[in-house]
Amino acid sequence: MTAIVVAPYGFSKEAQDIAEATAEDRRLLDKSSAVGFGKLQCGELMDAWVECRLPGWDGYDALPVSARAFMNMLRFLGSLPLGFCHPTIGADPHGWLSAEWYRKPRRVLSVSVTDDSLLHYAALLGTAKTCGTEVFFDSEIPDSILTLARRVCS
Repeated sequence: MTAIVVAPYGFSKEAQDIAEATAEDRRLLDKSSAVGFGKLQCGELMDAWVECRLPGWDGYDALPVSARAFMNMLRFLGSLPLGFCHPTIGADPHGWLSAEWYRKPRRVLSVSVTDDSLLHYAALLGTAKTCGTEVFFDSEIPDSILTLARRVCS
């Protein structure tokens, strides 16, 4: 049986071929921890989920991280541009998984990925603070979050 790859911007045979080739190229590049979403980050994500999937995992009243939040974080990390700086993976008491880019105390971005495909973010860049919520739709990370992450990483 052949796997069906959905072409994001077309339904023709050519669009399907391009989507399949692109997906395969991405899989090969992702195997490199220097370029893609490597084994180290995958292990870090799995560790965070396993440690935090039961109620009260923080010793208080933290909500458990659901399998759906795990899958959404996996999609989020897989949607980062190739070669993008890697975040640290963690969990928060709301039952969400988080990705944090930290450069120094006043250059940090935290993005919480929820089980209902929302991205809650907060950034500190020098004296400027910003926060908000974006919808994580169709595995595309909003430009506002990518721009903040680039500023932290640069």
